[in-house]
Amino acid sequence: MSERAAPLAAERTPAYTADAVRAAEKPLLEQGVPLMRRAAAALADVVSDELAAHPGPVLVLAGAGDNGGDALYAAAELARAGASVDVVLVRDRVHRAALDAAVAAGVRECSGTDACARIADYRVVVDGILGIGRLADRRLRGSARALVEKILALDARPRIVAVDLPSGLDPDDGTADAAVLAADVTVTFGAVKAGLVRGRGPELAGSVHLVDLGLEPYLRLAHPAVTAPIVLARSTVRVR
Repeated sequence: MSERAAPLAAERTPAYTADAVRAAEKPLLEQGVPLMRRAAAALADVVSDELAAHPGPVLVLAGAGDNGGDALYAAAELARAGASVDVVLVRDRVHRAALDAAVAAGVRECSGTDACARIADYRVVVDGILGIGRLADRRLRGSARALVEKILALDARPRIVAVDLPSGLDPDDGTADAAVLAADVTVTFGAVKAGLVRGRGPELAGSVHLVDLGLEPYLRLAHPAVTAPIVLARSTVRVR
């Protein structure tokens, strides 16, 4: 569970590059801190809030990296709570333990074709395609791009919850091409990424929800890429 509070006005907040965030995560991961499970718990809480206001089926778009693992573990929590959750794996590789947990909880794995055929039925879409991993080209391709373009073409779009940042948005400079799902809520982990407050970030991120994972002591060793005013909801994940 997580404890949440939302400020009423924008606050000047340091935002960091992807490299700085990964460096801050490293010592915690080496200590065995389950950052992914904590991130997923907070993500599931936010999606549950969305479902309370917009009840119906959930579609999870899961990529190959840790971002996809966050989304899949959150899908498992949502399914255990009674939500109807479908997941599309947009890459051949997958976080296997997270997928196993999701399937065991009752999440239904479906193809991109199946999801496209019923895309208008979903009330919430969880965008876990890409995270902050190093990529020379962040443009979506293949089934991921096809699904995103299908959602963008809908007259009435589902609520979009982005995992860490909208997929296709550069985490450092905020550049993005046309095939990016503008989020209603972005649940970002550990620190605000610079790309959320630069370039197209403010246009695509929606409401930003910052999950405290305990990175602050390590982020003090890095210089923020930028400090910018942003309205944040915040939560601290309680250790389970």
